[in-house]
Amino acid sequence: MERIDSEWLRQVIDAHGAALALYARQWCNAPEDALQQALVDLVRQQRIPEQPVAWLFQAVRRRAMNWARGERRRAEYHRRAREGHEAWFLEDRDPAIDSEELEELLRRLPDLEREIVVARIWGDLSFEQIATLVGVSTSAAHRRYQKALSLLGDMMNETLNPSETCHEPRT
Repeated sequence: MERIDSEWLRQVIDAHGAALALYARQWCNAPEDALQQALVDLVRQQRIPEQPVAWLFQAVRRRAMNWARGERRRAEYHRRAREGHEAWFLEDRDPAIDSEELEELLRRLPDLEREIVVARIWGDLSFEQIATLVGVSTSAAHRRYQKALSLLGDMMNETLNPSETCHEPRT
C-alpha cells in the first residue's frame, strides 16, 4: 500500500464526496463537517486503507453519529438552561409573558447589551469576565447590564400593559 497524497485524495473526494455527504446527512445536520472530519482521519493514516471507499463510509458514519449525539446533547442542554432560568425574568406566579415573548424581547435589545445579559444570566459570568469577553471596562459592563435590565423591564411593561404606553397624538 502507498501513502496518501493530495492528488489521490482529490480524486477520492471528487468521485465519492457527494455520496459520502449524502450518507452522513441521514444522521446529522452537518454532513459536510462529518465528511471533513473523516477525511482528516484518512489523511492521518500511515497508508491508504485496503478498501479506502468502504473505510471512508465507515468513518463518515461514525463521525456523523458522533456529531448527531453532540447535537442532541447541545439541544438538551439549551432546553434545560431555558427551563432553569426562565423564572429569572418572571416572578414565581403564573407568568404573564412566555419564553418565546422573552426571546423576542431579548432580540430587541442592542447587540452588546443582549450579549452581556446572556453572559451574566445564562453564562453566570462575573462582570470582570464579561468585560474581558466583550472588550469594555468592568464598570461599563455593569452599566450596560443594568441598562439592559431596565430596557427589558420597560419592554415587558409595554407588552403587559400596552394601553398605558400609548401616547395621544399631539395637536
